[in-house]
Amino acid sequence: MSSTTRPRPRPVPQTGPAVWTASDLTAADWMVPVGTEEAAELEAVLTATEAAAPVPPLTRLAPILADVVARLDTGRGFCLLRGLPFDRHGAAAAEAALLALGEQIGKPLNSIAAPVARLTGPAPAEGAAGSGPPRFHIEACDVIALLCLANGPEAPAHILVSAGAVHNEVMRRDRAALAELYTPAPLLENGEPVERAVFTMTEGAFAARYTRHAVEEAATLPQPGAPPLSAGLRPAFDLLDSVCAEPALMLKLEPRPGDLLLFNPHIVWKRRTLAETPADAPDAAQEFRRLRITMEHSRRTVAEPG
Repeated sequence: MSSTTRPRPRPVPQTGPAVWTASDLTAADWMVPVGTEEAAELEAVLTATEAAAPVPPLTRLAPILADVVARLDTGRGFCLLRGLPFDRHGAAAAEAALLALGEQIGKPLNSIAAPVARLTGPAPAEGAAGSGPPRFHIEACDVIALLCLANGPEAPAHILVSAGAVHNEVMRRDRAALAELYTPAPLLENGEPVERAVFTMTEGAFAARYTRHAVEEAATLPQPGAPPLSAGLRPAFDLLDSVCAEPALMLKLEPRPGDLLLFNPHIVWKRRTLAETPADAPDAAQEFRRLRITMEHSRRTVAEPG
């Protein structure tokens, strides 16, 4: 079906626990403290990894990780685990332990060379004057896990917004702009032309991917036969950027070494403040490890082009 014959979307307000503003939440809504016995279980995994021994099962952590899955899929869309000893045995052991936890949540995805990627900061500020619109994580996965190994006091906060709350605020201000954001636009993904909308709703499942940068890049290199961007898309993106910058919507987190932040990028948008870095690069003020995970029941499938 071409974009000219595609049925006009009929957006409805989003509801549920994934639709939140920063003032709605307290730390109890997103913090998952880990007890001593559960932490000891991960300590055993780290010790086994250092000794190149078989990794023991995560029996006590299993119920916590099941709760994490529920929070990511049908809850607030993000959570932060605190109390696990990720930062006590070095980066290599922490990466192995992160991978072991990820395998309990879903299926880890490979990066260019390995499932766990190194991210460091501070990266160039996105959205600052002259640097263009803000960028968010738009990886094609169901969960992004960010493990903090170092994060100095001067580090910028990590900013999250609820995609559902952004959707509702755009709807309140300009329904025509919201319709533009439901209409697929051409973009380049991994060098291939595709069409994707910011917001999708399929069989009751809401998913959102912030794609402005990729859409505008594709517009500078038009593909043969690709439709031109609609006149209303850039104003709609401008409104979306403005809403995402509303202080009331932005939740600011300051991860500590050892913290594990997990979020579903289809319902929670996190600003990019870190850059992927080679494993052999010098240590940085901010050291994180990223693992991308897919889950059996995936919102990603409704966000992908048909």
